[in-house]
Amino acid sequence: MKTINKSHNSIKLAFALVSGGLATQMAGTAIAHADTATTVKQGETLKSIAKDNHITVKALAKANHLKTSAKLTSNQKINIPDPPKTHTVEQGESVSSVAQKYGLKTSDVLKWNNLSWSNSTIYIGDKLNLQDPNEPQTTDTQNTDSAKSTATSLVGNTQAERIVNLALQFANQGIPYVWGGTTPAGFDCSGLVQYVFAQNGISLNRTTVGQEQNVATTDVSSVSDVINNARPGDLLFWGSHGASYHVAIYIGNGQFVAAPQPGQNVDVENVSNYFMPSFIGRVVA
Repeated sequence: MKTINKSHNSIKLAFALVSGGLATQMAGTAIAHADTATTVKQGETLKSIAKDNHITVKALAKANHLKTSAKLTSNQKINIPDPPKTHTVEQGESVSSVAQKYGLKTSDVLKWNNLSWSNSTIYIGDKLNLQDPNEPQTTDTQNTDSAKSTATSLVGNTQAERIVNLALQFANQGIPYVWGGTTPAGFDCSGLVQYVFAQNGISLNRTTVGQEQNVATTDVSSVSDVINNARPGDLLFWGSHGASYHVAIYIGNGQFVAAPQPGQNVDVENVSNYFMPSFIGRVVA
């Protein structure tokens, strides 16, 4: 893979994998051909349609002369632009974050760029292939029922990788926040954490305060504190010790997966765009 501007610091892959087929699940939107109008279904958003069609929210909004914050309405007609073939790496990006941005599998992006989990360093200015350069990419959904499957898989060489990968799979399924929810039908914040860790053989308590008892903690007060101290697979807590009110799974590169609040779905968030967590929690064997 061609590299540009190697004087910049390399960006390491933050363990992440967007599960195959899951990016097309959020609202059952069939992937459209370029320049084809599609009808918005109830509950769909610019973000969900963009992920379904392997484009960015910005590109979708631009194609329809909308703001990225625009709300869609049922039966609204919007145009789907052609998915890009390449992406130019920007500061702070990893292979996994680029894949997640376009609703692709990290493993595919690695393969299409002659990279691997053990050799995944990319540089600012690199052009990453977003389609298989050896095979024309079809944009038709052949099996809608299959695309709506909610199957998940444990992928990764380490426990931390498997935790992060599973959390990211759930972040691409449009799973709603449900107070007290503990299954993929609906999660609250601690229910998501408990479920993901349980699938990886780790038993955690049910509530945020209870989960504090399962970890060794490190206080943080800035974004740099989080990035410098948290490891993929760690937990982030909001609130004081013994009275935390929110918890999330850190996935690396300043990002985390969480069930945010009523009316929102399980999603990937960035520490710099969110309320600062109070402390990091690391499960101790």
